[in-house]
Amino acid sequence: MARTRQNQDDLRATLGLIMGDQKDRYTGGTIPELLDRLGLEDCPDATSKRNRLRGAVSASSDDQITEAAQKALVVLQLQHPERCELQELIWAGTPHPDIPARFRREVARQLGDIELCLDRRGFDESLGEFWRVDEFEFLSFSFTETSPTLRDKITCHYIDNNDWNVVTLFDQLGAFQASSARFAYFLEALASSRVRPDEEAQRKFIDLVNSALQPCGVRFVEAWGDDGYLDPSLASIGSGEQCSPKNLIFASSTKPDLRFSNALDNDIEIVSNADQVLVFDRPINKSGLLWKDLQAWWADTQNLNNEKAKRDLYKRLRASLPKNSPPQTLAFETFYKTFSADVQNLPALLPEVWFHWDPQTVAQRGKAALLRFRMDFLLLLPGGIRVVIEIDGKHHYSTDDGRANPKSYSDMMAADRALRLTGYEVYRFGTYELLQPGAEDRLAEFYRTLFARYRILHAKNAPS
Repeated sequence: MARTRQNQDDLRATLGLIMGDQKDRYTGGTIPELLDRLGLEDCPDATSKRNRLRGAVSASSDDQITEAAQKALVVLQLQHPERCELQELIWAGTPHPDIPARFRREVARQLGDIELCLDRRGFDESLGEFWRVDEFEFLSFSFTETSPTLRDKITCHYIDNNDWNVVTLFDQLGAFQASSARFAYFLEALASSRVRPDEEAQRKFIDLVNSALQPCGVRFVEAWGDDGYLDPSLASIGSGEQCSPKNLIFASSTKPDLRFSNALDNDIEIVSNADQVLVFDRPINKSGLLWKDLQAWWADTQNLNNEKAKRDLYKRLRASLPKNSPPQTLAFETFYKTFSADVQNLPALLPEVWFHWDPQTVAQRGKAALLRFRMDFLLLLPGGIRVVIEIDGKHHYSTDDGRANPKSYSDMMAADRALRLTGYEVYRFGTYELLQPGAEDRLAEFYRTLFARYRILHAKNAPS
């Protein structure tokens, strides 16, 4: 999700007000250190500390503002209203799944039988990070007569005495009415090793949340954190959980000559021209099919070292692209150029993937023939997410003489619907678009935004 101009302006204005209000916490000598920590420009000639702090925000770029706002949540001592407003503005420019209240309540019911606060300190920190739990409610005009904070109530009723269930806890926090981003980030915090320093406990929590959110197309995508524990994040998955592919046949621009060598076990044999088709025959785990996994498979099957395998595999995949489609080649090359530094840990872009293979021709099969034989590109993302990318030439919507062809267009749309109903995300580019100036930049932005949507992209590659 790209940050809109209005959202960026609102973020800048809010951060400016917050920075100006920090004037009493810093001296003229400590302001430069603060601005350096936040990555903001200094305005030493300002007439007051407030103007200097606000001026630093005005003088900084949009990228600096976005990064500084995120750092401010950690560096500055913010009151909850300020913190909440800043968080919402930051989250408005980042991808997050939409979770309706009905499914939030189902999450709370599913979590009723497990302990949420395995690590008390981490649980308390998560409460304070996302919810207004430390404010007093005054019962009278006397400053000595106050009610317990919400944190006190949670400690008493949920942690110590267990007379609140998770539904009540979430209701008291305001989780059912909060923004989807706040609710999602709170669930991620509860699933993290900070709160659940036990992989089995993390997985149990993740499974319960997934079962509740799958009907609304949301689930946890699992990844490994630097501490060796799971670092899961919530993402939209469209049609729900997918099983691992049984056969992955790719990098073949012509129809492969295949047969089942063992129909009981779904084993495939390449009968002829084995060098013209690739069949990935290893299990694909919840992390998706990463380049490093594909490269390790290629190194083993071709008896190559890792560096040689990396170059050789790229050349083999590129060679499978249609010679008469420069836009398809551009889409392939741009992907690997964009993520060259991080490609090992990112999903591989697979060209010329066979979705449907039939030993008979369409003419032989007649009306029973399936519409989609081969995908231009396929990405197998974490959590079973499958993304198809198609590069459409004139034959997708017109006849050989250039006249509009409603039947070709209708067949293409019907094939897309069938793919989406089986859980695939489908994205299309027209060859005309990819032949225009700036096409490489548009492709790179698309790939970055796609990965950012599913929260699997390193921050330095995320879209601005």
